[in-house]
This record gives sequence, structure tokens and C-alpha cells, in this order.
Amino acid sequence: MQPETLELLADTAQYAAVAFIGGFIGVGELVSRYKDDPYEAITNRHAVTYTLLNVLASLLALLALKTMNPADAQGVLLGEGPASARVGYTLLAGFGAMGVLRSSAFNMRVGKDDIAIGPSALLQVMLSATDRAVDRARARVRAELMARTMHLVPFEQIEESLPQLAFAMMQNVTDQEKQDFANVVSALREKKMDTVAKSISLGLTLSNIVGQGVVDDAVTALRKTLAAAGDPSFSATLARTLPAPVETQEAPVSPTAEK
Repeated sequence: MQPETLELLADTAQYAAVAFIGGFIGVGELVSRYKDDPYEAITNRHAVTYTLLNVLASLLALLALKTMNPADAQGVLLGEGPASARVGYTLLAGFGAMGVLRSSAFNMRVGKDDIAIGPSALLQVMLSATDRAVDRARARVRAELMARTMHLVPFEQIEESLPQLAFAMMQNVTDQEKQDFANVVSALREKKMDTVAKSISLGLTLSNIVGQGVVDDAVTALRKTLAAAGDPSFSATLARTLPAPVETQEAPVSPTAEK
């Protein structure tokens, strides 16, 4: 194979590796923020835009390193030469760009808050906008899915048993998450709301921790168990037909809302 071809393949591999580093870190941030359904969150167009921003920063960092073109003592250009040197500069460009994006020059005190001044401020604005956009896109779908699951389940009968069963089905729920959820249930118990609305609110909060699928399975198990035990209200719910599931799609966002 011609040296020029090998050089081109090596450069392509470098840029691909740098893009992967930026994309992986961007996706990792988003996945950690949407535990109920990470896949649906990261495939949202706004989340894709945020991920591409991280990819672009990594690619530009590698391009900048190659454009500077300083040579070492042996005359080998920066980012070129042996495979070990290429790997080192690839890691430097990928993780260096992510570090710069998340850095700040100094903090400014505004009222009682410390505001970071630097690239991290811009990234935080982008991340906050992505959060809002993903929440808007998923809000209606999540509400309809949870209403379908919980509308036949009285709040008073599942406020303790459903969370306990859902947490038992999972293996990595922390004590802090359980305590925070217990506080939410206590607040719901005191609110003057329709019992169905309470059930849906409980299910949505629970799905933030364990996911929609676990909530669905836990509710199904409870309905069958209580119906088998002779609970007339749950026996009646088993005979009813549930509404058809909704299709997952993004809610339309007006131009003014995105601002």
C-alpha cells in the first residue's frame, strides 16, 4: 500500500477516534440525566445537537494541533509519525477539548450565587436548553403512558406496596433515592387531588428512578396478586380493557418556546 494511502488512513482513524471520545462523553452526560428511558432521551434531536457540539469541539482540537505543525527534534510533525505519538495526540485532543469546554476562567458572585465565567458557562446554557427541550418532547408521551398504566389503580392501595415492589425488582436503587421518593409520597398524600391524578404523579416520580417498564410490570403484578386475593376493586380492573398505547414522538416546539 502506498505511503500516502497509509497516511490518509491513519489521519482518518485519528479523527474518528477523537469524534468518538467527544460523542461518548456527551452521550454519557445525557444518559445520567434521564434514567427512565435513556435511549429515547439521547435520540431526541436536541440531545443529538448537544452531542454533536462535543464531537465538533474534539475534531477542532485535533485540527488545531495538526494546523500548528511544530516539529520535534527528529523533524516529525505534531500528531504524525509513530502510532504511539498519534495515539497520544488523539487522546490529548479528545479529552483536552472536553476539559476546556468544561473549564472556567474565574467565578463571579451574583447575589448569593457563584457564576462561572468561561467555556463552561456556554456549555451549561446548551445543556440546560437541551434538558428543557427533551423534557418538553417527552412530557406528553410519559404522561399518556403512565395514565394508561395507573388510571385503574387507586392511590391509597398502592402508595406503599408499588414503590416497595418496584425497588425490590431493581438492584441498584440507593437509600437516598428511596428516601427522596418517600418524601414525595408523603407530600402527595397530603395534597387535595383526585386519586387518579395522585396515582399518575406517583408513577411518574417512580419511573424517574426505575423506568417505565419496571413500573408497568410492578403494577401488573400487584393487580393480579390483589385480584387473586379477592380484592373486588382490583378484580374489576382486570376485566377492563386498557387504552391503546401511544406512539413515542416529539411534541412540537414553537420557535418562541425554544428561546
